[in-house]
Amino acid sequence: MSYLIHLRLPFQVLLSPIFLWAYLMADGKPSWTLAIAYVAFHLFGYAGGTAFNSFYDRDEGPVGGLAVPPPVPAGLLVFSLAWQAAGFALALMVGVPLAAIYAIMFSLSVAYSHPAIRWKGKPLLALLTVALGQGVLACLGGWAAARNEVASAGSLTGLLSVSAATLITTGFYPLTEIYQLDEDARRGDRTAAIWLGPRNAFRFALALLSCGALLAFLLVGTRYGWLEAALLAAWVSAIIVAIRRWSQRFDRRAVMLNFRMVMRLYAAVSLGFMLWLGWHLFTS
Repeated sequence: MSYLIHLRLPFQVLLSPIFLWAYLMADGKPSWTLAIAYVAFHLFGYAGGTAFNSFYDRDEGPVGGLAVPPPVPAGLLVFSLAWQAAGFALALMVGVPLAAIYAIMFSLSVAYSHPAIRWKGKPLLALLTVALGQGVLACLGGWAAARNEVASAGSLTGLLSVSAATLITTGFYPLTEIYQLDEDARRGDRTAAIWLGPRNAFRFALALLSCGALLAFLLVGTRYGWLEAALLAAWVSAIIVAIRRWSQRFDRRAVMLNFRMVMRLYAAVSLGFMLWLGWHLFTS
């Protein structure tokens, strides 16, 4: 059971909007191809990469999706690699473009976590890894699942879709570390949140979230109407206000309170987008 817990599957579901957003923007329709590609990326790729990272981090305090992580079993490293290999096989069933993106994401996860490279402890490289792995490549994965190619992602719609998702994902990243400041520092990792400091981490998040939301607003408005775009803007504005209020009363000593705040905000953004994406995917 501890092996499965370290996959943090419920947390991986919260990453769904990035992949599904690109799938929708690429005019994808519900299909078995979508189901297989989604499972490959989220339940195997992201989950296996998370377990791989847990093997080296050995967190004792709260970590994304787990308030109390269990001890790391001795075989977690081998398990995580086998789990990701199974996901690659699924991605290959969908097509070579998707499998190639999956393989690049796997390489980034190794570079992010492995002690010999450990980009997680190098703030600019960590931000770049998240921007590419969970932003650009996640979007291209959704695009490839819809069209079995990524060249058309160079269109205006594709570029706006990728840019919006990447800005929002990267903006959130330091906030997912902000409750681990002391634990990461003890481990010797100079994470993005430590490098920026709490005050600048919030500023960074608010700036990138706002820019990403503006691009999404323009794209949704031109494709689905300005009423939907206005509703999106109102909802994202409420999230931004909540983050700003949290920044004003942030206390780094309140680890569990900060952890719960991040998880609630992440869930609010993800679940809201998933409802909107699901409505368009299954009703259009």
